[in-house]
Amino acid sequence: MKKHSRILWAAGLVMAVLGVAWLAYRTFREAPDAFSWDTVTRGEIRETISASGEIQAKTRINIGTSVAGEIKLLHVKDGQDVQAGDLLVTIDRERLKQQMSQAVALLDAVRKDAARLQAAMKRSQESVSRMESLFQQGLVSDEDFRQAKLASESAQLTFEAGKANVVQNQSNVAAMRDGYSKTVIKAPIAGRVTALKAEMGETAIPGLSNLPGATLMVISDMSEIIAEIKVNESEVVRLRTGQAAQVIVESLPGRVFQGKVYEIASAAEQSGQDANMYKVKVALDMSSKGIDQLRPGMSTRAVILTAEMKDVLRMPLQAVLDREGSQEEARQKGLLSPETRSVVMVVKERRAEERILTVGIANTQSYEVKSGLAVGERVLTGPIRRLKELKNGASVKLRKQSDQELEQEAKRKEGQQP
Repeated sequence: MKKHSRILWAAGLVMAVLGVAWLAYRTFREAPDAFSWDTVTRGEIRETISASGEIQAKTRINIGTSVAGEIKLLHVKDGQDVQAGDLLVTIDRERLKQQMSQAVALLDAVRKDAARLQAAMKRSQESVSRMESLFQQGLVSDEDFRQAKLASESAQLTFEAGKANVVQNQSNVAAMRDGYSKTVIKAPIAGRVTALKAEMGETAIPGLSNLPGATLMVISDMSEIIAEIKVNESEVVRLRTGQAAQVIVESLPGRVFQGKVYEIASAAEQSGQDANMYKVKVALDMSSKGIDQLRPGMSTRAVILTAEMKDVLRMPLQAVLDREGSQEEARQKGLLSPETRSVVMVVKERRAEERILTVGIANTQSYEVKSGLAVGERVLTGPIRRLKELKNGASVKLRKQSDQELEQEAKRKEGQQP
């Protein structure tokens, strides 16, 4: 009997536990058709834009050549610091030296020829003067006097051509000397050699920078460093010069460099088939710790603060729905087609009430609410498919906890885990 009583007592205990568990399950389980929700609150919203790019010097110069020739000497190494005027490259000048000697000799010859023509012109002018005197005395015929004048004019024209030839050859010698001087390339600015693309023995080629051999090296002024990022056309309209930015470099994890937007491109660069990207330059604070470790070309990501609002109404992003207006509303506003408006489903006495609202800035979680809602009102946030199909005035069931409460509970549980 005692053994039978113990069995009955244990069975009763198990049933009691199961009953409590069942009641708890019935009490706390969520209805399958319940909507998630959250409340409208007041607080701060920071709107930011994130974009990737690379580190560059604010001032960088591609060093090329104006004359073609073999590279005889490289006076610098990659990564070397240089001052303005320092020797960088020496190009073979023997061919130019010979060409300049020929040009100088030709100039000397044309100068002598011009002097001869000038003397001939003076003799012709003197002859015309004598012939004119004789003509006035009737000692020379009209035809002889006319021929003398024509000869004088011809001599003058020949001399003018000779002077022009002298000027032309002087310009040629000056160009030769200029080219000869450019066989020695010097640093135009102080900086660092951040890319050395030439080797001794290669041929330097004058021309466009995208031609092989045209760019010999790159000198970067590392006293001012920037982050060059590319921003999508849908976001670049929110950027302004002077906006604060934070830059993270992949090769230096944990380091955050402060900066400000100082230049926004006015024209887009095509990226892919559809996306238009705009180049944005962020000037870094040169007093930042670890700034001397940055190198041109390092991959980076910048976060730019485009707007900041404090103590404003805010609501979850996922609660905002887009609804298309009616044709009648479009006609009243003078539009050719209905415009899209932002709406939210507010819970009033267990029923959904559609509200038209005006939103402002946004971050990754919340919208600023400018009109249409009040603090403490409950708005539906999902499931998104059912939310889009929900009609105004429909009866709704809510989950027992708001999205914010569920998030806080998840964080508490995560903090309790070892």
